[in-house]
Amino acid sequence: MQIQRIQSVYIFLAIVAMAIFIIVPYGEVIYQTQEPVVTEPLYTMAEYGVLIPAAAIVILLLIDLFLYRNIQLQRTVLVVSLMLTLATIAVVCFALFKMGKAEGLDAHFSVWDILLPVAALFEILGVSGINRDIKLLNSYNRLR
Repeated sequence: MQIQRIQSVYIFLAIVAMAIFIIVPYGEVIYQTQEPVVTEPLYTMAEYGVLIPAAAIVILLLIDLFLYRNIQLQRTVLVVSLMLTLATIAVVCFALFKMGKAEGLDAHFSVWDILLPVAALFEILGVSGINRDIKLLNSYNRLR
C-alpha cells in the first residue's frame, strides 16, 4: 500500500509563499502632503502585527511538513495555520485601509499580496489531500 503524499508538496509550496511574503513589501504608502510625492514601501519585517502571524504560519507549516506519521494531528495543525493565514489576510487589508484613511495617506496593495491567498489555497489543497488519505486508510481498514 502506498499513499500519495501530494499534500506534502502543497505544504512546502505554502511555506515558500509565506516565506517570500515575509521578505517582500506588502504595500506602499504615498505621502501626498509633501511637494514631491514620496512613496514608502511597507515591509512585513517592520510591522509586528503582520510579522508575528506570518512567522507563526511558517513555523506551523514547517512542523506540519514532518507530521506525516500522525495524519489527524497533521490535519489539525494545517487547519490552524489556514485560520492564521486568513487572519493575516484580514490584518494586511485592515492595516492598509487604516493607514490610508486614518492618517490621510494613500495606501496601495503590492503585487506580492497575492502570495497570501496562494498560501491559503495550497493549505486548502493540503487539507483535501489529507482527507483523501484518511478516506483511503479507512477503506483499507474496512477490507481487513
